[in-house]
Amino acid sequence: MDIGTVLLMLGLSYALGLLWYDLLPGRLPERVWRVAAYPFLGIYLGEVILAPALAFDPKFGGIHVLSAIIGSIVAVLVDLVVTQVRHPAVAMRPQPRVA
Repeated sequence: MDIGTVLLMLGLSYALGLLWYDLLPGRLPERVWRVAAYPFLGIYLGEVILAPALAFDPKFGGIHVLSAIIGSIVAVLVDLVVTQVRHPAVAMRPQPRVA
């Protein structure tokens, strides 16, 4: 893998991470590195798993475009599900009234 391909994957993973995290739940994660880390892993796994199966997938800079998009959105969805399971929303308790 060329250094240019890795840098393209980093830039693409950050851009797709911003897109998916902003569109899906309507908020970015608390830790900034997660915006690029999970989509990067998803793009890598998409290249390994999906790229051989999708013969019609166009290639740009050594990265298959559809595999990268599908892999990044699946990784973001997995991260959102894991975050919800590990940190469920806290229910608001009613405040006691002062008489």
